[in-house]
Amino acid sequence: MTRRYELRAGTAPGSATAVVRSLAFVLIGLLLAVAGGFAFFGPLGSADLAHSSWMRILEVTVGVCAVVGLLMPRASDAADPAGRRARWIAAGVGLAVMAVFVALADLRTHSGRMSGPIGADLMELLVAPLAVAALMTIVRARDDAWDVLRVLIDGAVIAGSAVIFGWYVAVRPLRDSGGAVDLSPSVAVSILVVDAVAFAFGLLLLSRTRPGDRAIVSVGVVGLALLLSLAHLARIAPVLLEEPGSGALSELGWIASLACFAAAAWMVPSVGAAPTRAVATGSWWWQALPYTFLLPVSIVLVVASYRQDGDPLMGVAAAAIIAVLGVRQVVVRQRNEVLTGQLRRSVQQLARRARHDELTGLLNRGGLVDELEALQGPRGLAATGPVTALFIDVDRFKGVNDALGHSVGDTVLRVIGSRIGGWVDEVGGIAARIAGDEFIVVLPGLGSETAALSRAQDVLDLVEAPIPIGARGELIVTASAGVAVSTDLGSDDAIIRHADLAMLEAKSGGRARVRLFEEDLRQRCEDRMLIEQELRRALAGDHEIEVHLQPLARLGDGSLWGAEALVRWRHPIRGMLSPSRFLDVAEESGLIIPLGERVLASACAAAAAMPGLVVAVNLSPRQLHDPALAPVVRRQLRRQGLAPERLCLEVTEGALVDDRAIAVLEDLRRGGVQVAIDDFGVGASSFRQLRRLPGALVKIDRSFIERIDEDAGSDDRVLVRAMVNLAEQLGLQVIAEGIERESQRQIVRRLGVTIGQGWHLGAPTRAAVFVADRGGGVMLQTPGADQSIVAGRERSHRTREC
Repeated sequence: MTRRYELRAGTAPGSATAVVRSLAFVLIGLLLAVAGGFAFFGPLGSADLAHSSWMRILEVTVGVCAVVGLLMPRASDAADPAGRRARWIAAGVGLAVMAVFVALADLRTHSGRMSGPIGADLMELLVAPLAVAALMTIVRARDDAWDVLRVLIDGAVIAGSAVIFGWYVAVRPLRDSGGAVDLSPSVAVSILVVDAVAFAFGLLLLSRTRPGDRAIVSVGVVGLALLLSLAHLARIAPVLLEEPGSGALSELGWIASLACFAAAAWMVPSVGAAPTRAVATGSWWWQALPYTFLLPVSIVLVVASYRQDGDPLMGVAAAAIIAVLGVRQVVVRQRNEVLTGQLRRSVQQLARRARHDELTGLLNRGGLVDELEALQGPRGLAATGPVTALFIDVDRFKGVNDALGHSVGDTVLRVIGSRIGGWVDEVGGIAARIAGDEFIVVLPGLGSETAALSRAQDVLDLVEAPIPIGARGELIVTASAGVAVSTDLGSDDAIIRHADLAMLEAKSGGRARVRLFEEDLRQRCEDRMLIEQELRRALAGDHEIEVHLQPLARLGDGSLWGAEALVRWRHPIRGMLSPSRFLDVAEESGLIIPLGERVLASACAAAAAMPGLVVAVNLSPRQLHDPALAPVVRRQLRRQGLAPERLCLEVTEGALVDDRAIAVLEDLRRGGVQVAIDDFGVGASSFRQLRRLPGALVKIDRSFIERIDEDAGSDDRVLVRAMVNLAEQLGLQVIAEGIERESQRQIVRRLGVTIGQGWHLGAPTRAAVFVADRGGGVMLQTPGADQSIVAGRERSHRTREC
C-alpha cells in the first residue's frame, strides 16, 4: 500500500523529506506522551475518572501506537536507508523532549487552576500548531513553494482574525477588570485562540489537499476539533470562570484527539485511492470554508466601531490582515502569470510536437499535409510554379538497427534529417520525416524534370556521406529516391504517393538510384494491387488455381522420367494467366507461401497416382526462408503416401549463395527429397557450391539450348559439354530445358544429356489430364486444389472436353 501512495503523491522522498516527515511523527508521539504524562504525574481535576488506572493504560496504549507507527518499516526503506536512520534518530530526540515536557508538567498545582506561564504552559501553546505541521508533512500536499506560501498567508489571515477576536472578547476584559495580576486566564485564552487558529489551518489544509489524501487530513482535523472543544476548552473554562472543575472531560478529549493523530500516522503507509464521496476540489464553498473565520473578527470590528471602544492593537491587527490579503492577491496574481506562461509554452510545445518529428526536428506527416495545403490554390502555385516531391528511403536500414542497435539507427536518422533539413533551408522548400527511414522533400518552382532529378541526386549524395557513430568509427548508408512533379496538387497527397511509387521502382531496380514517376508506373502499380487482391480471392476458392504438369523425358527412348509442376491461374475475366503475370506479386505480398503449398499438394497427389513418376516443384526465395517449409513438405508426403525420393524441389542458382537456404535444402536431402538447380549457368553461383548438395540434379538453362542446333551455336555446344562433364565428375544428373526441335534433342543427347524438357517432348497439361492420359490410377483430391478424381482414359476425355 505504501508504494501505491508514493506513486500517486509523487516521487519517493529523499533523506531530507524523510527527516521532516519523521519529525512530524515524533510531534504526534509527543502529544500522546504529554497526555500520558499528565495522567501519571498530576491530576487535571477532582474527578476520579482522571485518576483511574484504565484511563492511564489507555493513554499509554495510544502513545505506544504512535511510537510503533513511527518506527514501523516502510516500503521505501530498502531504497532510502538514510530515511530509516533519520526516523530512529528523530524518535530518540522526541523521547528526550517528551521527558522534559513531562517533568515540567509535574509542577502544576493540584487545585485545577493554572499556576502561571510556566514552561509547560508555553509548550502547550505549540501542541495544536505542531499537529497541523505534522499533517502537512504527512500528506505532502504542498507540491511547490507557491502552494506553501499561499497556505501560510491564508493561515496568517485566520490567525490574525482569531487574535483580534480573543483579545476583544476575553483577554482585554480580564486585563481591564482591575483584579490581581494573574496571567493564567490570559494563557488559557491564548491556548484557546491558538487551538482555534490550528483548527482553521487544518480546515485550510483539507480544502487544498488532493482528494486521495483527504482521508488522512480529515482524521487529523477531527482530532484538532476534539482537542479544541473537549481537551482544552473543558480545562480552560473553569480557569476563566475562576471555579474548580473536573478534568475528566479534558482527559477524554485528549485521548480522543490524540488517537485521531495516531490513526493519521498509521494511515500514511496504507492510504490508497481517493474517497468515493470526496468533495470536488473546485467547489466554491469548499474553497471558501477556511475564510468563514473572518466573520467573527468582522463582527468584532463592527461592534468595536459602533461602541467606540477599539484600541491601537485591534487597529494594527486589522491593518495587518488587510496588508496580508493584499500580499496574497499579489502572490496569486504572480502565480497566475507564471501558470499562464507555462500553459502558453506547453501549448506551443504541443503544437510543435503535433507538426514535427521529435527525433529529427523535421515536419511529420501531419505538418507536411498542412504545408501542402498551403501550396494548393491559385495563390500558392501561381507564385511557385510546378511542385516537385522527393521521396527518400534509406536502403537496408533494418540491417543497421539489427546489427548496430536502435541507438545507432536513431543517430543515423538524426544526422540524415539534419543534413536534409539544412539543405532544404538553403535551396528553399519543405522537409519532413513521415515514418521510420522515409523522408519527404517538397521543392516548389523547379523548372524541369531534369532539374528535379538533379536535386534528388544531391539529396542522395548528402545521405551517402560518412556518418560518425562514436567509438565505432563511421557508417556509410545509401538511399533510393522517387521523384514526382506536378502543377496541380489537387485535394490529397497524390504527389507524395506518386513519388513513393517511383521510389519503390528505384529500389526494385537495384537501390541507391533515382526514379522519375511516369503515368504507366501508376498504372502498373494499380494493376499489381488489383492482381494481389484477386489472387487472395482465388486462393480462398477451389477452382481458379490450377497445376499443370510438363513431362521430363528420357532422351534415349522418349519414355517418361518425371514431370515438372507449373502453376496456372484461370481467371474468370482475364482468362488463363501465365505465372509471369502473378508470381512476382505473390512473392512480394507473401501469397507465394499458400500458393506454393497448394502446388506442392497437387504435385504430390499426381505423383502418388502414377507409380514411378518423379514430380518437380519450384521453390521461390521466400519459400526457402519460410521456417515451415520442411514441415509442410514432410506433411504432404505423409498425406499422399509418397516416397521422398519421388519429389524433386527446384531452386535457382541464387539459392546456393544463401547459407540459410542451403541448410534447409540439406535437411530435406537428408530426408530423401531430391533437389534440382534450375536455370543453371546463368546465375551468380560458384561451381564450388554444387559440392554442398551431393546428388542434386542440374537443369541447363534454355538459353544454352535455343541456338545449339544452329551454326552460331558452337559456343553453346562447348558450354553444354563442359557443364555435362562437370556434373559427371561431381556425380550429378543433367536435365536440358527448352528442347523445342528434334535437332536440339539429338545434339544435347550426343553431348551427354540424358533427360530433357520442352514442348517438343510434351506440352504442359492439367495434372488430372496428365495422370489419366498416361494410364495413372486415381488421383487423390487435395484441399483447395483443382484436381478431380480421375480413373482411366474414358474419364480423362470428359475432363478434357470441359
